[in-house]
Amino acid sequence: MLRFLVLSPGTSGEQLWLFPTLYSLSQVPAQVDVVVAPAVMSLYKLCPWVTRVLRYEYDSRNSLTEWVNLLGAVRDGYYDGVVVTRPSGNLSFLLWLSGVRERVGFAGAGQRWLTQVVTPKPQQYPPEFYHDLVAGLGLRVPCGAMAVQIPAAAVAWAETQQQQLGLQSGYALVVWDDQYPHWAQVVAQLQQQQPDLPLVALGDRAAIATLTPADEGQQAALLAGATLVVVSEAQPTLLQLAVAVQAPVVALLSAATPQRVLPTSELCIPLCAPTLAEITPAQVVQALG
Repeated sequence: MLRFLVLSPGTSGEQLWLFPTLYSLSQVPAQVDVVVAPAVMSLYKLCPWVTRVLRYEYDSRNSLTEWVNLLGAVRDGYYDGVVVTRPSGNLSFLLWLSGVRERVGFAGAGQRWLTQVVTPKPQQYPPEFYHDLVAGLGLRVPCGAMAVQIPAAAVAWAETQQQQLGLQSGYALVVWDDQYPHWAQVVAQLQQQQPDLPLVALGDRAAIATLTPADEGQQAALLAGATLVVVSEAQPTLLQLAVAVQAPVVALLSAATPQRVLPTSELCIPLCAPTLAEITPAQVVQALG
């Protein structure tokens, strides 16, 4: 079996965008390992296509010892190919020193140390953007939909929470945040216009039943159980998790967030305005049907 390593700096949302790439690599078949920042390691409990998750603090000034330890981990893995998801002179040089035969990354800093350089297409849907990297390893497979595997314990927890709230036939999930100023009005209008629609919130300031999941698995389970999800760009990980579990999503986006962060899908309804505050409660309620 082949062995691939993916070095992936970035946020939780960026890791989720990478999941289709990891799935494609695993289907070769191959063992797939990743190197990610400690802050996002727990997200990989939702990614069954990865065998090992190694930690590396990409954004800090790493000591020589940490750099050498990473080099040793790459060498000791006996990988057939390695992918770096962001141009980086330091990382590309490290991969060259590791002796891994196939080293793939986007054009940019450090590309001289790579064996295959992929031209980035920044206007693509992000999962497709990252999936282009598999071509550098000689794979010609389409990019699948973003998906996660929710742990059974998280599903059981979500079902228990629903029972305690007396929810029998689904619910609309409002992902409350401090950036969109009209959540209270949205909830009030929904309660007036759709009194039979159960409402549940994620967030600590909501005026409706509120749930507090402990980790990404429980978050994904709650999102998957919702008949509707409304979430703003202020919660990017939850927005992408909602897409990954194929929940119907109304996404509130300002000019700071391009629509391409969402797939073209009947399940995703973007509401866009120059600022979040300019998206009216009436628009949100109308989008929720």
